[in-house]
Amino acid sequence: MRKTGVAVVLTGLALALSVPLPSAAQGRAAPELDVFDIFYRNVKEYGVQLVDWQGYLANPSIELTVRAPKVAGVAYPLKVDLKAEGTSRLMFNLPSELTATGATKSFTLTGPADREIVRLAIHSKQGPGRDERHKWTMKTTDAKGATVKQTLPIRVQQDEKRKLEPSVPIDFDYRYDTITGYFADPGTRKAAETAVRNWFAFFDLEPFDTVPAGDEVSHLPGDDWQNEVKTSNAKPYDGFYVFFRGIQTPYSTGYPADNGKKHTRNGEATPYHRSFSTILEYDEALMKLFTSLSDDDWYRSDLGEVIDVHGLVMHEFGHAVAYHDWWEGMAKYKESKGRDDQEVIDYQGYPIPIDGSGHIPGDQPYWDRISGQSGGWHHVFPTRRWELTKLALLVAENAGWKLNRSLTPFLAPSIETAALRNATAGTAYSEQLRAKGGVPFYDWQVAGGALPEGLTLDRFTGRISGTTTAAAGSYPVTVQLRDYDKLGTPLTKQFTITVG
Repeated sequence: MRKTGVAVVLTGLALALSVPLPSAAQGRAAPELDVFDIFYRNVKEYGVQLVDWQGYLANPSIELTVRAPKVAGVAYPLKVDLKAEGTSRLMFNLPSELTATGATKSFTLTGPADREIVRLAIHSKQGPGRDERHKWTMKTTDAKGATVKQTLPIRVQQDEKRKLEPSVPIDFDYRYDTITGYFADPGTRKAAETAVRNWFAFFDLEPFDTVPAGDEVSHLPGDDWQNEVKTSNAKPYDGFYVFFRGIQTPYSTGYPADNGKKHTRNGEATPYHRSFSTILEYDEALMKLFTSLSDDDWYRSDLGEVIDVHGLVMHEFGHAVAYHDWWEGMAKYKESKGRDDQEVIDYQGYPIPIDGSGHIPGDQPYWDRISGQSGGWHHVFPTRRWELTKLALLVAENAGWKLNRSLTPFLAPSIETAALRNATAGTAYSEQLRAKGGVPFYDWQVAGGALPEGLTLDRFTGRISGTTTAAAGSYPVTVQLRDYDKLGTPLTKQFTITVG
């Protein structure tokens, strides 16, 4: 009997050992991470707000800090996989990847004091559109294999409600594209013309005195700047005239006409050259042409593999329209190394020079402070299509252009609400504070006085709500607004809520 009992026990033990035991990870989850913005708000419930500014412009990025909660028992290291999903236009700061459905990024938190700075932005969308809503997904895996998945909304405010167009006509001339026939392709022409119009859309202009046909004489070089051809306008015009030519060597560039003639308006001289020339060099043996204007395709235009016509023309036409010494104002700016432009200094935090080749330097201190992008090969974000930046436009003003200051990229933040309505004790109250300008992921706070008891201000939305139990009377309160700009100055405005 003893032997039989022992055998039974051993058999039962063997069976127990042969059944897989549940892993530690199956019985628990990895810790949820906190996500803080620059105002130390935890955004993992509310989410984040991006903006697609008016015009084809590099949009502001949002800086967030991801970190583990300070609790005991966390199995470090934590592997974090992020995805911003919903559109190919979303992007994370490098290192990260772009995909057809969004952006991905991975990093590791090694301990409770570790944190990761993450930047999120959205590539601009040409033309009007509606506000968008996308999703941030964050999967965390701890050292023992336990996981947790968090999601939060990404709201995108689309500022361009109707298409932004130049305020003067632009004429294009391809008659001299006789070397490569670069512009014979309709897609190439459309991409090039769109890029030029994207520049002029930001300028506040009125038509000029008409330039007669044949009066605007300029020149276009051939390969290696040999066999130059003389050009002139084929028809009268009262806006701007752009010559295009494709060549094979040595490089692409642009320049204003240096013929001694400037536009006039009602007979009065202006600082504006009447025409521009853009030379595009392209070797199809090295790279392929990319002419798509769909902003859902922009992430495919890898600069190491293709020539993105739209981005290339945006860059090279920039030399013609502003970044050239034949603009007297730009020559003076270049000589001063930007020290005389206080607006640029206020925006970037220090002077921005122009290098010998007519570019804002490509080093990181000269990347646009708010978008993290530049005209060079390196940005905070993956490099694809070259876009205009707010910094580039502010510098371009020195050539003599007048920027359209009514466009949202140039609006300073302001509190638009004039007054708050009265409240009644015991009755639900809801009132929305409104603002515009700046980078509109706003932070609202009470900076002085106090709301009537029972009412609260939502820091994210600016909504005052609740049911007050305060005694009848007037309650002065000072509200503070900050936009998502670290160099921005907080705004305050005083209101009074009357309870009665």
